[in-house]
Amino acid sequence: MSQPEPFRREDFPVQLLVRMSPPWVFIDEIRRFTESFCACACPGEDREAQVALAVHELMQNAVPHAQGEEVELVLEVSRDRDLVAVRVTNRCSDAEFEALEARVARMNGEPDALAHYVRTMRDHPASTRGGLGLARVRFEAQLDINVRREAGRVIVEASGPLRAPRLPTVVGGSHG
Repeated sequence: MSQPEPFRREDFPVQLLVRMSPPWVFIDEIRRFTESFCACACPGEDREAQVALAVHELMQNAVPHAQGEEVELVLEVSRDRDLVAVRVTNRCSDAEFEALEARVARMNGEPDALAHYVRTMRDHPASTRGGLGLARVRFEAQLDINVRREAGRVIVEASGPLRAPRLPTVVGGSHG
């Protein structure tokens, strides 16, 4: 799979940048703020809950692996290009990056995001910690996920259309 072209700053007229030390207490607040930010940045697109979910999941993944250093969140929205991108950057070890890179490659190698999500939920039940966040971002937020490493930091980027189609409603189903 070829890597997408890097996003250029001029492609995104609306951008949010947050740098923080990694205490857990702020993650839920960042999700609420992101939802409000998206409602203002792209009114009428009805995408704010999905983008906020992606921010929340990626921040939850980054904070425990940040090795006590700052985590950076960049959210970019372009109505003209019909594009939204969430980028989270944090310090990580070589082993953590290699494991993450392999997980993302396996996930992206599966063309059916729903089937992957359901299998991941089965393999990582609610009683266990971890494993579901990237699959949630890919399916529920309808964003593609890529990962790369620069100067000892991992960059996880979730991007996709601002005007994503509605997810199908599953009767009798629920997620946590």
